[in-house]
Amino acid sequence: MEKFKQQGFYCEIIKEEPLSTLEPELTEGNTCVLESTSPFFGYYQDAPMGNPDPYIYCVLDNEHSFMDVIRATDRINDKRHNPVDIASGRLFLQDRTCPVIRVKQIQNFNQVPLVQQALIHEGISFKKRQRTIREKMGVLQLSKMLYLLPAGADGLYMDADDPTKAYFELPHYISWDDFKSLTTQAKYDTSILYFDAAQATIVKDGKILELCRVFRERITEEQLQAISERYYKILGQA
Repeated sequence: MEKFKQQGFYCEIIKEEPLSTLEPELTEGNTCVLESTSPFFGYYQDAPMGNPDPYIYCVLDNEHSFMDVIRATDRINDKRHNPVDIASGRLFLQDRTCPVIRVKQIQNFNQVPLVQQALIHEGISFKKRQRTIREKMGVLQLSKMLYLLPAGADGLYMDADDPTKAYFELPHYISWDDFKSLTTQAKYDTSILYFDAAQATIVKDGKILELCRVFRERITEEQLQAISERYYKILGQA
């Protein structure tokens, strides 16, 4: 299969994860850095084995545009032996909303301050640590580029860069709370156990397309179709 004619889609992802602050010695200048203690917890809390790589969220002192973060990431990775994956976004945690960047594909936590130092050199500033957070659920809205491959049936897509992720189209926009409820109902079907779900929005052919992002180790097109059919049945679209 070939990628769509567009080289990539601008995408916004909304997901929920448990977060905890990193210890000060693992951050640059005692800044506020959060670790997702269970990324894709909707899958890993049920799956019989496996653990994801670390996902780090650095709280920013100021807003930075999507393009500014992309430029900074490109310049940083030009100088690194092991490139990191960085995305911009917003964190909704308890009574606060703040800009963040998500960092993944780091080898260990000792790399966190080094990545922060490189970002500071590119003009990105970080918020100082003010309180300790332990296992608090936070909603994350991330902006990134997404590359998709068609997955057989209309409206189904595989992630061209990540074999653990796939997507299917939703018939219309669904609020985050309704999406969470929908996912809970979908998981009552024991034939499709073990997956994590998030909302995704892309612009395709000049139109907004609402998607469900499914995470599952080595997900197949058949599994993706079964999950999508379960969602549509609940939505009354089957």
